[in-house]
Amino acid sequence: MQVVATVALAAGTLLGHAITQEQAPLLTQALNVMLGWGGLDSIFLVTPAAVGGGILLGALLGGTLAFADSRGRVPLVLAVLALLPFLLSWLSLTDRLPIAPVTLHALANYGWLGLPLLCGVPGIWRSNLPAIALGALLLLVQPLTLEGNDVAALLPILGFIVCFMLYIELAYDHLRYARLARIMHHSTEFEAVLNWFGVMLLLTLACTTALTAAAFGFHEVLAEVLPARFRNSIEFNTIYGRALSVMVFFTLWAIAQTVFSRQFLARQVE
Repeated sequence: MQVVATVALAAGTLLGHAITQEQAPLLTQALNVMLGWGGLDSIFLVTPAAVGGGILLGALLGGTLAFADSRGRVPLVLAVLALLPFLLSWLSLTDRLPIAPVTLHALANYGWLGLPLLCGVPGIWRSNLPAIALGALLLLVQPLTLEGNDVAALLPILGFIVCFMLYIELAYDHLRYARLARIMHHSTEFEAVLNWFGVMLLLTLACTTALTAAAFGFHEVLAEVLPARFRNSIEFNTIYGRALSVMVFFTLWAIAQTVFSRQFLARQVE
């Protein structure tokens, strides 16, 4: 469960930046604007290589914090991680350590992009609810941009939603089950309950993903059925038109489900 939650967090971080279509996220743009006010260059850039490096660095630092927490040395490690950027900058400026400014900028960029894993990994592996919540918040704000997103990023958006749900559900469920395990360690039914909830989670995610994909595919069906003036209109080809198609699909689904359930219940009563 912890491994899947960690992989989901890493995949969600990757897909969160893929959604923006190479646009800088809103918080990254804000940081660069603040650096510009101070007369500095923009060092926070979103590229595939930078996102990959951020995921690796965030997982490494998050794993270090989780290991330090298991040893009871979190304050010391946090202090070292907080002072390390200033130490590297001072060594570079005083020529005591040959570190190029470009390397320092890249490390800062990696650290910024890997913040969700830096917070989320210790929360997952040490059952820390505030760290899990902070990692979820940092993950959720990644796709936010000033320009917005269009339907071209539909698949990354669906993947991001699935990864976010997996991370939230599995990380929190492990926290709760870890508490129950301390109470029910003598019970032989604990593993069976845990496996049942895991299977139900995967089935729920699969059904949700399938229904969402069918709802978005219903938009293409409407494009073939409706007259050309609707199919070629601006409203129909924007995200709002697709949202209306999704609403129509689930309305029809609810009607069909209601009719089927009434017929089924009527047969049972008879």
